[in-house]
Amino acid sequence: MVENHLDKKEEQHGSWLDFVALVLAFFGAIISVLGAFTTYSSQAQIPATQLWPLPGLILLYWALLGLIGLLSAYLNFRQIHVIWLKVTWIITGTFIPLIILGAFSIGLGVLIVEFLFLISVIIMTVRQRAKWLESFGLLILGAFCSLVLLLIMITLGNLSY
Repeated sequence: MVENHLDKKEEQHGSWLDFVALVLAFFGAIISVLGAFTTYSSQAQIPATQLWPLPGLILLYWALLGLIGLLSAYLNFRQIHVIWLKVTWIITGTFIPLIILGAFSIGLGVLIVEFLFLISVIIMTVRQRAKWLESFGLLILGAFCSLVLLLIMITLGNLSY
C-alpha cells in the first residue's frame, strides 16, 4: 500500500519534469526558428547582399535543427521509443559548431538554444536513467557531424560565388 503510493507520487513528479523538459525544447525550437527568420529578414534589408546559398542555408539549417529537436523531445515525452532520447542528444550536439562558427552573428541565439536543449535532454536522461557516457558520446557525435556538414555547406557556398 505504501509502495503503491510512493510509485504514484514518483510518477506524478516524473511527468511534471518530463513536461518541463518538453517546454524547454519548445522554447529552444521557437528561438531557433524566430532567430533564423529575423536574422534572414534583417540581412535581406541590406542592399546588394546575397543571401543564398550563404547565409540562408545556415539559417535554414539552424531552424530545422530546432524543429527536429522539438520533434525528438516530443516523441521521447510520449515515450514512443527509447531511440528518441539518443536523437535528442545528437541534435543538442549539432548546435555546438553553430555557436562557434556563428560567434559574431547568430552565436548568442544558438547558445541560448543549446542551453535550453541541454537542460531538457539532461532532465530526460535523468528520468530514463540512461547511460551518461553514451549520452556524452552522442553529443560529441552530433557536434562532429554538424561541423562536417557546415564545412561542406560553406565550401559549396563559396564555390557558387
